[in-house]
Parts: sequence; C-alpha cells; structure tokens
Amino acid sequence: MKQLFHNLFLSLPLGARLLLLVYVIGFPLALAGHYTHTFELYSALGLSPALVWKGQVWRLVTYGFLALGPVDWAVSTFWLATLVSVVGRNWTSSGFWGYCVLGIVAGAIPVVLLKPGMDDVLVGNGAMIFALLAAWDWLYHRERLILLGAGEISVRQAVILIAIINSLILCFCVGWFSMLAMWCGGVAGWLWLRVRSKLFMGKTAQQIRSERIARLEL
Repeated sequence: MKQLFHNLFLSLPLGARLLLLVYVIGFPLALAGHYTHTFELYSALGLSPALVWKGQVWRLVTYGFLALGPVDWAVSTFWLATLVSVVGRNWTSSGFWGYCVLGIVAGAIPVVLLKPGMDDVLVGNGAMIFALLAAWDWLYHRERLILLGAGEISVRQAVILIAIINSLILCFCVGWFSMLAMWCGGVAGWLWLRVRSKLFMGKTAQQIRSERIARLEL
C-alpha cells in the first residue's frame, strides 16, 4: 500500500505534487511552531478581513493551506489527494496552481467584502476542494465509478455527494456564511472552465475555417 501511494505521488505533475505537499505539511508545521513557541502560522497566514484591508493580501491565498484541526486535516488531505491525482494531470504545473489559487481567492473575497471588520482568523481548503470538484465534474462527468456503500454511480453523482458532505462539515464547523463563501471557489472554477472552453472552441473553429479557406484558395 505504501509503495502504491508512493508511485501515485511520483506519477503526478510537479505542480500537483508541490501543492499537495504544501497542504500536507502546513498543519503539522503550524502545530510545531505553536507548541515550541517559535512562530504562529495561523495568526500570520490565516484569513483575517481586517488585516487584509490593512494590506496583508497574502492571506487571501495562504489561509487555504492551513487546516481547521487534525480531523479536518486528515479528511481534507484524503479528498485533496484524490482530486489532485485525477484532475491535476489535465494542466501544466503553473496552470494547475493558477486554477487552485483562483478557487481559494474566490472563497476569501465574500468574507473580506461582507465582513471587513472581522478579527477572527479563517482557515481551511474548502474553496479549493469545491473548485477541484467543479473541475472533476467538468472533465469527467460522463464517466462512472464504484463508490463503497453506494455501488456504481456517475462522477457527477459522486461530486454532488462529496459536495454535500463537505458543505455539512463546513456548516457545523465554521458556520453557514463561511460555507457559502467556500462555495464561491467552486463557482469561480466552473465559470473559468466555461470561459476557457468557449475561448478554446472559438480558436479551434477559427483555425478550421482558416484551413478550409486556404485549401479553397489552393
């Protein structure tokens, strides 16, 4: 089993491996800093709207790489590893990072805009998970898979089920407002994929028409 996960990790593109590694080490590193009294990653990197408005814009991204706690870290690592192993192969390293960061920032913007004076620190990769779920559905919604306890289902059904479970966890752990904010990561990802698809199809159609015109001229 250990060799299987090792081979799976090495088979991923460098960008996908790096993103997964950053999230995996984020929570243990934060704990190490807290208990050794050397640094506090949560206070330095968590999403605080009040501090974002004061210029600490890196928090719009960095909060997405810190877990709420050990249970959230374990569950999120499992889902992130699963989704990254499936979706991460469809982009270049920079493209994959750009897509994930888009989802994270989209989840932070509603919190920053609607609760600008909030001093509490928000962390968690819910927005990135929703963005990756949107990509999984967009790329593979017609495929089917075997889900333990549910039998054979479509990828779209699996995406809906995982989204519901993740939403319930967020709602009970951080509240309904933060849950809705994290949904924005999935919405932003879906919109980006739609726009990208239309632009790509437009360029392809234009290229085909140009080739036909060239053949007619010949």
